[in-house]
Amino acid sequence: MKQLLTLLTLACIAPIMVQSQSLLRDQQRVGLFGNYTLDMHAASFSAIPGVPNCCPEFTGGSGSGFFGGLTYLSPIETNLFMDIRVHYGSFSGTMTANQTLPIITSTGAQTSAVIEHQLTTSFTQISAEPLVGYRITPDFSLRAGVMAGYRIASTFEQKETLLQPSNATFETGRRTRNETSGDLPFVSALGLGITVGASYDLPLNADRTMFISPEVYYTFSPFSVVENLSWTISHLRAGIALSLIPPSAVDSLDEFQLFDVARRTPLPIRGQMNVSFIPSIAAAGIAEDGTRTGEQAIRIEQFASTRIRPLLPYVFFEAKSVSIPERYTPLNSEQVDRYSLDNFYNLDAMVTYHQLLNIVGKRMQDKPAATLTLTGFAGVEELMSEATQRSQGQARAENVRSYLVSTWGIDPSRITIAQRDAMASPSSTTEPDGRAENRRVELSSSDASILASVVSSDTMRVFSPTGFRFTPSIEPQVPLASWTVFISEDERLIKTFHGDSAMPTAVDWRVAEQEMYIPVGARTLEYMLVARDTNGRVVPSEMKVLPINEITIDQKKRSGAQDKTIDRYSLILFGFDKSDLTPEHRSLIENVRGRITPGSQVRIVGYTDMVGSEEYNQRLSQQRAAAVAQELRVPNAAVVGNGERLPLYDNRMPEGRFYNRTVEIIVEAPRK
Repeated sequence: MKQLLTLLTLACIAPIMVQSQSLLRDQQRVGLFGNYTLDMHAASFSAIPGVPNCCPEFTGGSGSGFFGGLTYLSPIETNLFMDIRVHYGSFSGTMTANQTLPIITSTGAQTSAVIEHQLTTSFTQISAEPLVGYRITPDFSLRAGVMAGYRIASTFEQKETLLQPSNATFETGRRTRNETSGDLPFVSALGLGITVGASYDLPLNADRTMFISPEVYYTFSPFSVVENLSWTISHLRAGIALSLIPPSAVDSLDEFQLFDVARRTPLPIRGQMNVSFIPSIAAAGIAEDGTRTGEQAIRIEQFASTRIRPLLPYVFFEAKSVSIPERYTPLNSEQVDRYSLDNFYNLDAMVTYHQLLNIVGKRMQDKPAATLTLTGFAGVEELMSEATQRSQGQARAENVRSYLVSTWGIDPSRITIAQRDAMASPSSTTEPDGRAENRRVELSSSDASILASVVSSDTMRVFSPTGFRFTPSIEPQVPLASWTVFISEDERLIKTFHGDSAMPTAVDWRVAEQEMYIPVGARTLEYMLVARDTNGRVVPSEMKVLPINEITIDQKKRSGAQDKTIDRYSLILFGFDKSDLTPEHRSLIENVRGRITPGSQVRIVGYTDMVGSEEYNQRLSQQRAAAVAQELRVPNAAVVGNGERLPLYDNRMPEGRFYNRTVEIIVEAPRK
């Protein structure tokens, strides 16, 4: 029992004693394995129940065998994974004991006889062996768990052999006796043991999807093989495993192919063969506050406008990765030479934000005295030591510096990597979205212009209604494989909503979110629902139309209509669950105050992300708008909180949630 406790202790503390140096691939693996076994028997008995034997005591022995079967590896967290094995095993053992007895020869002389008692056993079992693995390096791992086996066959052979004197025999006239064989009686059908081991992965291809893995395991069992006997068997195993990462199961059609197939597929007819449901979809306009307006068309009006958008000084990273995500638009040397900040200032705030590293690189080139500080954070990852978190955060910051140095030619001495255990304004660590927001590199600069807001003067297109609420449905209700809502202009996709689970009762779309994809002069948008049944069949709804009426600045000039300018200032990015203003916020608000002229109409609109309840977010957005209104000090300003309704940006991305924690100041003034 002391040995068992030692093994359990080692199995429990091994992950704590070893610092992780890399991360487990976040993918499942399946494979085969085969192990040669050295079987070690520990015993203290003289005979098998019901089988005659004169042995004083068997104390142990050894044998060999083979274990082979299937393995399934699945990641749990970071460098922790589960290895579930099912296998067939055949093992054996031979125990011998010599006995010395005094005898008298036929001549009357006294001498000694040496008798060898031999017991040979063979076992066959099927087993399940769940193991928890801990990766020390990307390829070397430790494992610990239990083996539970069912013995399907257990046999034995025994005999006694007279070794000395060489010229003597037993009373049977032979030099052997008590030769018996058969099924082992009173055997315990269930074999339980504690397993510890190690494995090393050797990739067989460049993609690291196939592996051959040398491995070694030790299984100790404290339980007796035969009832009421002291007899245990432990196994030392060595062998190899072959495993692979199965190809990801992906939809055979991407969204563009699905859209093309749906447009060419005849509409289903109720009662027709293979038609199990009929999809349909409707749309109605909604206002900024989410209330239905009932409008069935889009009105677009152009206004001269100035926009100010904040530049979020964070680069977010995927879990378990230190590589800069592709959405941050890496450039090559030729693109850097042609790069102009003016090319991006008139685009959507999220498109501009994804140019963050290029904007910073260009501004650092233009301001050679400016310096930059990068602080990397791993976020709160379970089962990751503090040292590993610091190392991962630093690696992320180093990759950001490497991009600015290698792509933009910034002198490395101008970029400092700072170490800080805790970020100043962390998001919630209890929610997956909050943990994703904390996996980031924070940028700060000695020159405020490096991370300053993006200012542009251009033509703003104002959409009425603000958004549309689509209500998809199928009749009758049957299980679906997927559903997709397509919004298009001719053959061009404008927006898609997709899901693999139950179809929602409604989907809300803020039209301005796709402003850059709706061309000037477009006459209609179309929308449709496409459902796929569990057999993969594509079933479209009727294609419906949203007419567009666009009024340009030139048209208003020619008609002599009253016009106005609309300036939109998206200045304030609040911290998670915060509504208080920082000194930086107050400085930005003062800048806006100076741009407001007498006769202007001012609206202050607060927003939140979708984390938390709708009621709470409504109050929080109102508090944010009220804080900005109090600081702006503009009489008769309209102050509203929209909460999480009609989000400005995609809440699925960390940056989308940050840009949704905002207050917009909209200033309308008569145009002279």
